[in-house]
Amino acid sequence: MRERELTIRESGTVNLDLSDIRAAADFLADKLGPSPLVGVGRWHTAAGSPIVVKAESLLPTGSFKIRGATWRVATLTPDERARGVVAYSTGNHAQAVAKAAADAGIRATIVMSPGVPAAKIEATEGWGARVVMAEPSSHARRALAERLAQSRGHTLIAPYDDLHVMAGQGSIGLELLQQCADRMPAAVFVPIGGGGLIAGVAAAIKQVAPHVAVIGVEPALEDDARRSFHSGQRVSMDAPSASIADAIKVQCLGDLTFPLIRRYVDDIVTVDEGRIASACMRYFEEAKLVVEPGGAVALAAAFESRLNFAPGARVAVLACGGNVTLERLASLATLAGA
Repeated sequence: MRERELTIRESGTVNLDLSDIRAAADFLADKLGPSPLVGVGRWHTAAGSPIVVKAESLLPTGSFKIRGATWRVATLTPDERARGVVAYSTGNHAQAVAKAAADAGIRATIVMSPGVPAAKIEATEGWGARVVMAEPSSHARRALAERLAQSRGHTLIAPYDDLHVMAGQGSIGLELLQQCADRMPAAVFVPIGGGGLIAGVAAAIKQVAPHVAVIGVEPALEDDARRSFHSGQRVSMDAPSASIADAIKVQCLGDLTFPLIRRYVDDIVTVDEGRIASACMRYFEEAKLVVEPGGAVALAAAFESRLNFAPGARVAVLACGGNVTLERLASLATLAGA
C-alpha cells in the first residue's frame, strides 16, 4: 500500500485530518471488523446517565492497539518492509506490532521492560517478535528503540506519537458514532497513557460530532496528562508510579499527541487505585468482560462522574485492553474489596 502523507503544518500545528482517519477506518473495517458496543442495564454515572461500553478488549491481541499497529504496517513502503520494524511498549502495543508484522511477513523487534507482566512478554514472543529489555521507564524504552532504528535501519512504530498510529486509533471514534447513530452519546470517557488513543478518538469525534464531550482518564498516581492539560504545558513524571494500570503508565504525553489533546479533548480526570480495581471486577462480574486496569480507568471515572446531560442521554466508555491473568484478577479483587 502506498504510504499516505500525514502532515504537521508549517506553523507547527499538528494536523490529523478526518480523511486520514476515514482511510484507516475503511481499511481496518475489512481487516479487523468492529468491536462490540455492550450495555449493562444497571450501569449509570453518579448523575444518572446510562453507560455503554466499547469493548476494544475483544479485538485480536486483546486491545485497541491492533488498530494503529495494523494501519501503520499497511503504510510501509516495500523498502521499509524489507528492513523490518521496531517498537517499544509495556505490552499491548508490543503484541499488536508483533502480530501486525507477522501477518505482513515482516521482522519485528520489540523493546520492553523487566517490570512488564510475563504473560505480555510471552504473548509478544509468541507472534515471532524478538524482545529486548530496557530500563523500566517510557523514556528508556523509547531511547533504546530509537537507537535500534538508527543502527539497524528498522522503521520505528511508536506506540502513540505517530500520526498513522493515531489515525488507526481514531477509527474507534468513527466506529462508535456509527454504532450510536440512533442515540449519540453525550460524552466518551477514554483512558490516557501517551495520548495516542485519545488524540485519535477525539480528533475523529470532534470533526464529526463536536457536541459529544471527550474526557480523558488516567490514574491519580500517574497524573502527568491531567496536569499538562490544565497547565497548557507538557508535564513529565520523574519515574513510573506504583499504579496498577501498567498499560498506561507513560510518564509524559507525546510531542504530537499533546497538541491534538489540547485541541479536541474537553477535560482530563483521574481515578484512584481502589476505583480502578473495582471497575475491573465489575467488568468481570457484571458485564462478563475481562478488562485490565489500564483499560478500566474510563469506567471507573464514568461511575464517579456527576456531569449532567439531557434526560436519557448516555455516555460511552472505552474498555481498551483485556490482557490480564487470572492471578492478577484475584489480586485486583482483594484491592477492590479493601
